[in-house]
Amino acid sequence: MLISDCHCYIDIPLFFRRLVKDHIPYNDLDCLRLVSQTTEPYKVLHHHGRHHALPLYSPLGKWLNRSYFNPSYLLPMSEKLQLADFRAVRSKLEPDDFAISEGQDAPPSDLISKDVWDGIMHLPEDVSIRISDHNGTRLRLMHELWGDWIKGIGDPDRPDEMYNCLLDATDCFQCANFNFLHGFYRAAIAELRTALELVMIGAYGNLNPDNEDYINWKTGKSDLSFGRCRKRLVGSLRKGQAKWMFEDASLLATTYQKLCNYTHSRPDSSDGALWQSNGPVYNNAAIKWTFFTTLSVYALSYLLARLARRNFTMPEDSKILFELDWMPNHQTLVQAFSELYGHTP
Repeated sequence: MLISDCHCYIDIPLFFRRLVKDHIPYNDLDCLRLVSQTTEPYKVLHHHGRHHALPLYSPLGKWLNRSYFNPSYLLPMSEKLQLADFRAVRSKLEPDDFAISEGQDAPPSDLISKDVWDGIMHLPEDVSIRISDHNGTRLRLMHELWGDWIKGIGDPDRPDEMYNCLLDATDCFQCANFNFLHGFYRAAIAELRTALELVMIGAYGNLNPDNEDYINWKTGKSDLSFGRCRKRLVGSLRKGQAKWMFEDASLLATTYQKLCNYTHSRPDSSDGALWQSNGPVYNNAAIKWTFFTTLSVYALSYLLARLARRNFTMPEDSKILFELDWMPNHQTLVQAFSELYGHTP
């Protein structure tokens, strides 16, 4: 339907009628001026009758996408996947596939209409196909890291102060993977921020289980932020516990600040900044950035887990996070790993 390496049909007459209907102010001359800046626009406009093919990288396309875009102005050009492609068919779990089930599913009581379904799913489905076409290795690693994280959260029968934080971080990592696959890069990074904050608070709570602020956070009476925990740990940690990693301008502080930028959708860290259009869309730079950010957050989380649990053992396959020399801040991560785990990766 929309942007990146494709075109779509814009129904120009319908577009102008909708502007009037939606009470959106516009100037005919300005709109025509935008159209006139496309490649041979009037040939396109006059030769194709009511439906006009315009490049979406044109000024008009960008204006539609970032200002008054409404999917109903566009006529999507899509094709069905071949049935031989396992991604072409959706599946639904049987009731007995769930650990807790209340019998057979009730028939649909308020089925969504096709146009609403298409309006919600068209772009995310398109992006998921494109991303999984070209990022299978990255997706496998992200999926396996999530699976490993589940193994390391602890014993549910003997939970420590960190257990629930790590468990909730598991859901954040899973959600980040799903958002990444569907092109919601900013939302994926926001989930990573929540995961890292949960692990930091869990580490602080495990080391300071009787702290009043921590207890109030657990009972929902007050907030306890990543920054407060980090700064307090700087004052209490000893040499040999990677204390330097918690200082201002250190890797933990700078990583978290970058994650916050996307959580709060700051001007250079918004959805539009990552997509370079409306979206979601396939954007290679955003894919790489989200992938590397994911790996960095996992690595920092495993360092925090070891700090708070002296007997914590990292799942074997996840050690790759500290072995890949192309990892961002590789040397810093290796130094922290060596201090906390007592050996080099």
